[in-house]
Amino acid sequence: MKTNLYLILILTILISSCSNLLNEKIDSQTLEANVQKIKEKYPDLDSTKIDLLDNLIAINKGRDAFISSIDVENKGESSIEKYIVDEDKFTEIKDNIFNYFKAQEITFKKLFEEYDTVKMINDKYDNQNQELYKEIDAYCTTKQKEIDEKEKNAEEIKTKLNQMVDLKIISIKETEYGYRDVIEVKIQMINKTSKPVEALSFNLEITDKLGNKLATLGCRTNDRFVKSDVGNWTYDRWDHDDIYKALKNTKISHITTKQEITKINLGGELISAYGDLEALFTINYKYSTPDKLTGHCPYLNEDDELSKKLDAIEKSKEKEIEKSTPVLNKYSEMTSKFLDFSSIFDY
Repeated sequence: MKTNLYLILILTILISSCSNLLNEKIDSQTLEANVQKIKEKYPDLDSTKIDLLDNLIAINKGRDAFISSIDVENKGESSIEKYIVDEDKFTEIKDNIFNYFKAQEITFKKLFEEYDTVKMINDKYDNQNQELYKEIDAYCTTKQKEIDEKEKNAEEIKTKLNQMVDLKIISIKETEYGYRDVIEVKIQMINKTSKPVEALSFNLEITDKLGNKLATLGCRTNDRFVKSDVGNWTYDRWDHDDIYKALKNTKISHITTKQEITKINLGGELISAYGDLEALFTINYKYSTPDKLTGHCPYLNEDDELSKKLDAIEKSKEKEIEKSTPVLNKYSEMTSKFLDFSSIFDY
């Protein structure tokens, strides 16, 4: 009997301890210690809540720590530092955030409850709109089949086009045109048909001996040729910086090429791998039906009826979330002030 009482007492203390921990008010002085305790007490804590806690710590540590935390999420891509306000402004915003938490006596429990509310609202809307999501999925699946079919046809046509003309780089050299340093690429075009080539559009992929892709040259010519012709294409460091840098100091003996002819005017007959401009510029997102339908479809345009219905639902959901989560909404509003994109317009 005494053993049972002790177990009940210990359990009560533990539950009380956990509860009291989440009821701690968010304070910049005790933040790090409390977050560490919460993570230890709740090892299975939802990842979004962990991200929130880590974000709070990064903000509390200052501008450099905040930038480092974002750069880690970007996995080494270009730093976001130039888009973050300066040190003084950052400190001012940080103090405003924690002063707001203090004035409103915001606890970790309150923040977590609002996160749970967001999830509950999202789930509610997902459940309510499954029929619309099925319509969107059906549209996207049909669109994907159409794109796959067009790409298959385009590949078959390109195979035939590539058999009509051979492309060969005969020189790559650094030179100067109009007081500008350029890379000049000379390409020989050999007609393998019995009809004259009136015009030609092609891509030429250049790869080094290690298999690294250096550049892809997109070329067009309207010069008529019966047997062969040599075309000159130039690339400067202003308009074609990537190609210029990739081909600078490159020797022909160090590269291999892969040709892709997309359009040809052969004896007056226009043959194209892409029937229209839409097919040429359509991105293949390789859509497949997800395990859980969410209404996402990369092929939907904003003017599509399904897109309008989805947009109305999203706006309604956002309003409900905003109304139901005042603390998270205020936190999001305040943290957005860390960003300053004015440097984008500096020249």
